[in-house]
Amino acid sequence: MTHLVVEGFVVLNASFYKSTSGNVLMEIWKEYAKADSRYVTRDSFVISMEAVTAFLWGPLSLLSVYAIAQQWTWRHMLQVVVSVGQLYGDALYFGTSYLEGVPHSRPEPLYFWFYFVFVNSIWVVIPALVLWRAACQVTRGAAAAEALAANNANAKKST
Repeated sequence: MTHLVVEGFVVLNASFYKSTSGNVLMEIWKEYAKADSRYVTRDSFVISMEAVTAFLWGPLSLLSVYAIAQQWTWRHMLQVVVSVGQLYGDALYFGTSYLEGVPHSRPEPLYFWFYFVFVNSIWVVIPALVLWRAACQVTRGAAAAEALAANNANAKKST
């Protein structure tokens, strides 16, 4: 839900930083923009990345939760897809900021170290853990399928 609501909001509301409405989402983004000014300047990469996050990874994350609850067999591959997509976006997000060499954050530690580094690292750590778990499950499933195929082949040879 975070992707759909929070990131979707900033994608669809270009002038959030001008608002005096007290809307909680606008206030969240005004505060976060102090850590990454690319949101206020409507940096084409950041807004495009947030659009993919909100409108692709968001719905697929919800589908993943439903697939887990329903114990659908393809839930692991869906988790792999969503996690890899999230990690790719994270790499580009941090990478573009680093390669531009321009500080987009206010100098206070709160904005850079807490908002930009720590809060965004959550979007690296959680998908990495989900990816690891899903990859282990897929690997175990593939190993079981290969063992079953080998047993079936051996059974056919002995008959």
